[in-house]
Amino acid sequence: MKIASSFFTLILLLTGCAAVNTHVDKGRHLSGVRHFFVLSNLNDNHGLDDSIVRALQARGFQAESGPFTMMPDAAQALIIYEDRWSWDFSNHMVHLRISAQDPQATQPYATVSYQKNVAISTEVDPVVNQLVGELLKSAK
Repeated sequence: MKIASSFFTLILLLTGCAAVNTHVDKGRHLSGVRHFFVLSNLNDNHGLDDSIVRALQARGFQAESGPFTMMPDAAQALIIYEDRWSWDFSNHMVHLRISAQDPQATQPYATVSYQKNVAISTEVDPVVNQLVGELLKSAK
């Protein structure tokens, strides 16, 4: 009985362990944006910039990534991301924040974040796809 109870508790802890939060400045939106530039993070060893570009392109947007100096003049929104990983016999993403801002601005006006409390392997592309969807949906 004790083993079954422990197993049930473990299952409850493993479900619902990830949260997605969204923040959008009032009056701001991405509805007219068609061209995104994803700022590459030099500390990113997981290709998240490419994953974000793919998620945007899959929705019909123009998107590319690179260092700030490579941002095209046509970019209407700058996408910045921050990730954190945990090690427990393998790498696990435990935090991802994706923000959108005007290319000439210093502060983002729309941000979505993913937080995972338990370090269990998660596919990166589905998480990125979900966050990009939330970012575009919430900033309308």
